[in-house]
Amino acid sequence: MKKVTLVAIVIIISNQLFGQTIEPKPFEYPFKVLVYDLPTSSNGINYRLYIRPPLVDPENGEVASSFYFLDPLRLFVPSAAMSYNYEYFNYIPSAYFIGVGYSNEADGIPKVENRTRDYTPTEFTPPDSTHFLASNPADYIGSGGTDAFLKVLKDELIPFVEAHFNVSDNDRVLIGNSLSGLAVTHSLLTRPYLFNRYIIVSPSLWWDDWHKPRVERYVMKEASTLNKSLFRNETRVYFAIGEEEEGFGMVTDLYLLIDKLRMKRIDNLKMHLDVLEGEQHEGVFPSAFMKGIIGVYSNEKERRPSASPINWGN
Repeated sequence: MKKVTLVAIVIIISNQLFGQTIEPKPFEYPFKVLVYDLPTSSNGINYRLYIRPPLVDPENGEVASSFYFLDPLRLFVPSAAMSYNYEYFNYIPSAYFIGVGYSNEADGIPKVENRTRDYTPTEFTPPDSTHFLASNPADYIGSGGTDAFLKVLKDELIPFVEAHFNVSDNDRVLIGNSLSGLAVTHSLLTRPYLFNRYIIVSPSLWWDDWHKPRVERYVMKEASTLNKSLFRNETRVYFAIGEEEEGFGMVTDLYLLIDKLRMKRIDNLKMHLDVLEGEQHEGVFPSAFMKGIIGVYSNEKERRPSASPINWGN
């Protein structure tokens, strides 16, 4: 009898729930995020900044750091949510999380042409219809705008942030994944002084010449001619890639790039590579970011000791 009564109660409750209209409510991100649509920039683009202020006040007279994310609709939100305990417990500094986005993506839908323009350092057109990019013109039309984008970042976006917030001008992190990882790599090779810490995940080093010998690729040539004097201060670079990304040669690409950079013997350039077991291109970023963000701050006396195995030789 008790079992029958319990079943009856469940049926009554179910009828009450499904017999009425319950309207969904919009979800609000649990952390405060400020959104700024900026005036048209020098490259003709309207950028949007997503800024999550620090969760805790800086300690011991420090000034908050700044973490800049490219691909913000994919990377900024999960990163700010995943790493909050790192900030609360001082594994990483008090920091502004800053997503560098676009006003024309205010509906939350990324536009391929923004990535193609800003995250590729060279112009490219597929040589024929069999090329894997040929079927989607948005993947190559308008390419080659990374230098113009980085100029905007340097001259307009970073100054805006540092004029409006009490943020350090000598502790900045730049973060990118895949095609935006290529843009971050280009920044490292041409303007390393703009950021002192880099998190580069699965960079698309194959861009525009994946079929050529690796020594002829644009990024490899950049690394070969890199000006050592650009590294004015210690620069920490955390590279990560999934072990399952070798299908397109991306793991080998990254090994070769890092080897070429190490051969330059740049004292201020500190690098670490993680090849993450069982990870593939589509899902490697969360694990890589969490390892990378504590990694670039490991072995610093101001920080709480973390589980990061990285030792920067300090």
